[in-house]
Amino acid sequence: MNFYKVMMVASGVLLAAAGGTAILRGFQNQKISVQKSAQTAHETSTSDFIAIPASNANSDISNLAQAFGFSDPRELETAQQIRILFTTAAYSKTLTLIEENLGNPGISPSFRSWLGFQLPVVLASDGWAAIGTGDCDKAIESLRRAASMAKELNAPGPMQADIRRGLGFCLKKSGQPGGAEENLHEAIKANAGDQESRLLLADLYETDGRFSEAVQTLEEGSPSGEVAKRLEVMRRRAGEGDLQQIQRTPHFTISYRTGEHEALAAEAAQILEGSLDEFVEKYGYKEPATPLEVILYPTEKFSWVLGGVPDWAEGIFDGRMRIPIRSRAGGGTGIISQVLRHELIHALNSNMTGGRALPPWLEEGLAQRIGEMPLGGAFPFPIKPAPFSPAADFGASYMTFGAAAAGSIYRQSLYLVMTLENMESDALRRVISGLSPNLGTSGDAVLAPVGGNFARLHEVAAGWWKERHALAAR
Repeated sequence: MNFYKVMMVASGVLLAAAGGTAILRGFQNQKISVQKSAQTAHETSTSDFIAIPASNANSDISNLAQAFGFSDPRELETAQQIRILFTTAAYSKTLTLIEENLGNPGISPSFRSWLGFQLPVVLASDGWAAIGTGDCDKAIESLRRAASMAKELNAPGPMQADIRRGLGFCLKKSGQPGGAEENLHEAIKANAGDQESRLLLADLYETDGRFSEAVQTLEEGSPSGEVAKRLEVMRRRAGEGDLQQIQRTPHFTISYRTGEHEALAAEAAQILEGSLDEFVEKYGYKEPATPLEVILYPTEKFSWVLGGVPDWAEGIFDGRMRIPIRSRAGGGTGIISQVLRHELIHALNSNMTGGRALPPWLEEGLAQRIGEMPLGGAFPFPIKPAPFSPAADFGASYMTFGAAAAGSIYRQSLYLVMTLENMESDALRRVISGLSPNLGTSGDAVLAPVGGNFARLHEVAAGWWKERHALAAR
């Protein structure tokens, strides 16, 4: 589920079909939900306003006056400016224009009322746009104002739920679980059918080890769709979670089986903290603002508890690092350092991009190259290498591959990353340092810091692969 979508819900706005007259209404008249990509949203300058001059649009003004409830030509022109700014996602300018007019004592009471209805709409949209760029500080500020105004205006429940959900998401991300829980409860109270808020609240409870409350939250929701799938998995996790304790370090919370894995949890903590220091210093990763969650599972419980994880997976990152405890040669169980480091790279990549997915070839290539080859070495060519996969295969989810195909595409993803490393000086640090919540994550976008594009990288890698060109980690 993509929680970063910009949900400009609201309710004070009605956009007419293309070619028609665009009008804005109050909450009591119309509610719509508009989804817009934060990456394509842009602001317009004041020169882009499409206003209706009073001198040559009498019939239009008459229609607008009837729709808006006020008739002053200057007020109608301002309303049109607000509409244009809002529909082009220029929320800061929209807010400024609304607030400037609200500060004018000479406007009509009906225009003032109309502006008051629009303000929480624009604030909510501004908040969700900030979530889309990973700026939760700005989102929290805008959404808190929107929540207060929407409540005072008795806005429709779905709108209040959307605002509260955004607040809950960002407060959790900012390390304020109490505020997140409160707002997610408010979201569900405002709209009992808000399944995304239920999923977020269940996720919050899982983080806190409150599995029974997570199960109850999901049980009270719709019995179908994503909630039903999550409920089935959460019931399994609840059973395992009841057997676990948590060890905390400066950057990690590590859940482990009580009475069985204390020593392994201590070992994992040492590996993870040391690896984090290495990755930050050497490759330009940022330390997480809140601790990363790590969960250790007995091997026999790993796939069953998670549900849908392929048998070949040695670990998984789904917002949490989930690691199976493997049997050691000669008996006993243990932590595999490479698996922890591999999944840590996934967690740090997510932290760099604000949770947005990188291309699979880069995601898995970096996890192998940095996580599993810390001291350098040469690319491990298979004895009989398969043909190099077409470019399209490197953009598909690797979780759908069978064991043999997964092994091949993972290995070739490593080869792509090592090709990049051998083509460009300090390429990995430059690419990683360039990752950001508000920048693109396509193959070409992530390669922009090294002046490359994925088609070219794939072409070079495929040629070198055919020649069995040896690559060394730098």
